[in-house]
Amino acid sequence: MPTGYDLKFAKAFFDLPAEGRLNKIIDNSFPSWIENCNTGVSLIYANACKMMEGVTEKVLETDEDHLGPFEVFASSTAYEVETGYDLYNPDTGAIVPLNEKGEDGYFYMLETGIRSMSCDDGVLDPRWLIPENPETRPYLVKKYGKVFSAQLRFWSHDSETYKARYDEYKAMMAKFPDVKVVEKELTASLRNKFRFRPKRKEKIDLVETKVTAIAIGIDF
Repeated sequence: MPTGYDLKFAKAFFDLPAEGRLNKIIDNSFPSWIENCNTGVSLIYANACKMMEGVTEKVLETDEDHLGPFEVFASSTAYEVETGYDLYNPDTGAIVPLNEKGEDGYFYMLETGIRSMSCDDGVLDPRWLIPENPETRPYLVKKYGKVFSAQLRFWSHDSETYKARYDEYKAMMAKFPDVKVVEKELTASLRNKFRFRPKRKEKIDLVETKVTAIAIGIDF
């Protein structure tokens, strides 16, 4: 499957306000999250990266009939942003550097994306939306132009830690007023047990479950 797409997909995504991009991340990822929850997800590195590339293509609404330089990536691709900075490691995204005229550069990254699509209780951590090294942020803008860093979580309400995790997230976000937040209350038929594990022989019982979807992000 090709990973490079026409710049029109980058422009369409980045022309949205930050909240619009976060809404699209939630809406276009949720069906894949439900599928992973109910049928299982492989966390073998190569398989997880391939899964995240597919999710990113859905978020960006790419089309294989329109290829170009806007490259969808997962962590198996060694971009310097992934390998050169401590604890700054997006799992997936799409990227194209500025051209010689200083135009048409875009960098969308989804931090801890594999975690977002393989559990229903992953903790949000807005600290890692922004590079730890203060020199990294202007470097990325200089090289890629428009840069958007995001995180995504789907939290099932039947988790024993849901309330405490939600309260902790709210307290944490108060310390990051520049980070945009979109929350949605959703429902889905989810496995009652053994979520995200590969299919088991026994009958899978599905239960209607409330899910809080949270996407956070920041423009550089």
